[in-house]
Amino acid sequence: MQNRKPVLSLILMFVLFACACSFEPDMDRGKFKKVSGAAQAVKSSLSEGASYEQFGRSLEALSNEIAALEGKVATRKEEELIKAYTTLSEVYQDGHTLWRVKLEFVPFGIVPEGRIYVSQDVEPIVFKYSFPVETHLYKPTGKQWKSISEDAIRIIWRNADSQHKIIGEITDN
Repeated sequence: MQNRKPVLSLILMFVLFACACSFEPDMDRGKFKKVSGAAQAVKSSLSEGASYEQFGRSLEALSNEIAALEGKVATRKEEELIKAYTTLSEVYQDGHTLWRVKLEFVPFGIVPEGRIYVSQDVEPIVFKYSFPVETHLYKPTGKQWKSISEDAIRIIWRNADSQHKIIGEITDN
């Protein structure tokens, strides 16, 4: 009977040690305050009708806050959260690129209203989101070119809204 007591104590200590080692703290919410605020500022800039330049500044601030957290995540949940913010930034960057290309080609009057020219910058975005492409013929040169609907920008903003929800689910759990 006396031999069992040290063995049981040893097993109990081992189990407690194993549990303590596998326990991972949830996350340091304070660490993400600035990046959360920057993400909300980008979202707000869209709902408030910000200019392309204002939106770009908000997006740059978000990217800077994400970069500031690189290497500072301590838990799997924090890693998941920083990845979600990175995805959000990438989605916003895609919309920003479409917006830029749309604005760049307006003065030329070649791209029909409601369309965005598919430049080299836009091709990966078209592929990523599977946007339908329309082919056009530029009569003076006989060259074909492609465009997408400017609704693509709104689709990207909806994707960003979905990513905000994913971030909310990560932080709420």
